[in-house]
Amino acid sequence: MSYTRERLGEILVRAGKITAEQLAAALAVQAVEGGKIGQVLVRQLVLDEDEIAQTLAEQKGLDCVRLTAFPIDRRAVSEIPERLARKRLVIPIAYEGESLVLAMADPLDVEAIDDVRLTTGRNVVPVVATPTQIQYAIEKFLASADALQEVVETVRETHEEEVAAPDEDAPVVRLVNQIIREAVMDQASDIHIEPGDHSVRVRYRVDGVLHERMQLPLSVRPGLTSRIKIMADLDISERRRPQDGRIAVSINNRPLDIRVATLPTPAGESIVLRLLNHDVEMHTLGDLGMDQDNLATMQRFLARPWGAVLVSGPTGSGKTTTLYAGLNRINEPTRKIITIEDPIEYRIPGITQMAVNPAIGLTFAALLRTVLRSDPDVVMVGEIRDPETAEIAIRAALTGHLVLSSIHTNDAPSALTRLVDMGVEPYITSSALVGVVAQRLARKLCRKCRKRYRVAPESALAAGFTEEEVEAGLRLFRAVGCDECSGTGYRGRIGLFEIMEVTEEIQRLFLREAPADQLRDAAIEAGMRTLRRDALEKVKAGITSLDEVARVVV
Repeated sequence: MSYTRERLGEILVRAGKITAEQLAAALAVQAVEGGKIGQVLVRQLVLDEDEIAQTLAEQKGLDCVRLTAFPIDRRAVSEIPERLARKRLVIPIAYEGESLVLAMADPLDVEAIDDVRLTTGRNVVPVVATPTQIQYAIEKFLASADALQEVVETVRETHEEEVAAPDEDAPVVRLVNQIIREAVMDQASDIHIEPGDHSVRVRYRVDGVLHERMQLPLSVRPGLTSRIKIMADLDISERRRPQDGRIAVSINNRPLDIRVATLPTPAGESIVLRLLNHDVEMHTLGDLGMDQDNLATMQRFLARPWGAVLVSGPTGSGKTTTLYAGLNRINEPTRKIITIEDPIEYRIPGITQMAVNPAIGLTFAALLRTVLRSDPDVVMVGEIRDPETAEIAIRAALTGHLVLSSIHTNDAPSALTRLVDMGVEPYITSSALVGVVAQRLARKLCRKCRKRYRVAPESALAAGFTEEEVEAGLRLFRAVGCDECSGTGYRGRIGLFEIMEVTEEIQRLFLREAPADQLRDAAIEAGMRTLRRDALEKVKAGITSLDEVARVVV
């Protein structure tokens, strides 16, 4: 394929994307401010990057790709050095036979094609991508490719004292940093590093679902494991017992707190890193996905001067986010709010926050006793996980404090029986408990690619829809997958809620030691919407899908 020295501006005019006058104005700005003509047109809001890339691809007969959704081959990426990719704004993304598929912001740049061809010794198949996406891909893939290559090349038997004080520019250090950076860029909540018989698998949890991101050679496992354990202040010589630690790092000048957990396996230590970003925007109650009735009930709970409000659900169901949103709602200068957390996930101005440290005796129960002597109006206990904490927290709710906490139960009514199992007397629980919020997190359908379909009546009934709803003709949405959602069909998550207010009838049943099923029936009679019903309403509204509800709601 032959390329001419045709200019981008001329191509855009010929394609009818801009006028000759707009090009002249942009050229005048370029003469003063510098930069490429495409950048000038984007800055002036004449065109966006996608329009320019698409036009270039059409005019030159090339494919236009979105790198956010493209399955980029890391072997291809490693074919060129990072310096060349940044200089020419190009990145190899795949192989086509023996040729290299090269994503380019400017396919008119024949010198860039020649540089890549000379560097790799391969023929080049150019495709077009936007400058922003190429820069993103370089940041995400190339740095780790270089680091991985160096790690593999420099693997040797390393003494533990050498690993304990590595050079910050050492390949294994750069590799760990890049794995964390990639996870942050993907907005992952967890990183799973899992050794196997033939390789080390790295997976990220994004929107509650695990996605494999890379396979590393087994030779990097010792250095990778040791580096993470040193960062988390763990014992690198102890490989037989699980260990827990924390890492505080800064990624792109933003603080990040990481919880680290190691597990011994026959293939080596498996490591999970949970990422806690202190700088994320604080959610309000209205952001969480509560409907108007649930939102009003929750606000009524928080308006109480005393009592206990519990948030229940399994790990990863968003309990902490709901607690923080509640605190944010009632955070006023007239109230003294103290939190006890493990660890402090988000910092809130105006609130006194403390972290537990069992190593020096600062357990939830010990800190709670101290907090109650500090004249608080509101106390948030990160989690009720033992009988002592449960007893102190519930009694505190009876002595003039509003207590917010989380508890591990599957639904709202079960929280009452769980407290009894922990040894809290039913008469104390029934008097102190204001309400329970049970919740799950469901992925939201991508608004760009979701597809409407008519659900089979038997499937709708099995999911929990009523006969009246089915007879009316249900047309729901399903996940498809596109560039915007990286092919998953989903973007972001929303809460599914079951909010139970402790009414006099529920108190009476509970004191008679009624089972959770009877408590549930009484709560529904009093107006509680179940988790499944709340989920189905969000399915009807096109927010999520039946498949996603089946995944997260029993």
